Amino acid sequence: MKTRITKLIAYYLNCFAIIFIIFKSSISHGEELVIGLGNFPPLFSTPGSPALFKDLIDGVYRYIPNKTITYQYMLSNARLEMGLNINALDGAANIVSNQYITGCITQPLFGFSDVAISKKVNAYQIEDISVLSKYSVVSYQGATKLLGVAYNKAISQASFYKEVSNPMDQAKLLANDLVDVSIGDKYIFLHSLKHWTHGTNDAADYQIHPIFPPVVSSMGFNQQQHCDEFDQALVKFKASGEYQQVYDKHLKRLGFIKE
Repeated sequence: MKTRITKLIAYYLNCFAIIFIIFKSSISHGEELVIGLGNFPPLFSTPGSPALFKDLIDGVYRYIPNKTITYQYMLSNARLEMGLNINALDGAANIVSNQYITGCITQPLFGFSDVAISKKVNAYQIEDISVLSKYSVVSYQGATKLLGVAYNKAISQASFYKEVSNPMDQAKLLANDLVDVSIGDKYIFLHSLKHWTHGTNDAADYQIHPIFPPVVSSMGFNQQQHCDEFDQALVKFKASGEYQQVYDKHLKRLGFIKE
């Protein structure tokens, strides 16, 4: 009888130990979320490569320690939206509005804008969009559809205008003095310049002209609670100064800000 009782006690103690281990593991690791990322370097990139917007997400989740994040890399905007809508993703980056998703969006996290870029040696004074009419210009594919009436009017009077599908071509044309001005996201341009020249072209030799309004986008989630906790953590992340530090870190990495 004592042997049977001893075995029962040992059995229940083992069960309790297993339950405790599982419970402790669930607390330490927390809820796992699958988040989709975009596909345009250096804002997003392949696993292990520098990615500005992923660094912002990681920074926010340092203030939500009970979440474990798994990323799905290099997804188009359409696939990000679809992934949310079919619940293949818990969250997705770079969502502009909740018009095309069934979930919620956070407060803006990602900030970017198209800019005009020229060589400093030329000392061009480009203070508004209309001034582009004086120069030869290269831009990204589809820019005339996105940048508005004032842009279209200006480039219609430019001495030369070309749209290219590969950002690397914009860096080549401007670096080789084949155009006066390049239009596009500054991080994408600096990334293209660095990779095309293998770091031999000094990013500090280029002037950024912020003539277009800034654009912001958000995280999208399937559940409102994920949006709410992300927004609360984002406030802390920005207040700490780390948010701006991420942007500065990438500008330094691309050679635009010197150490």
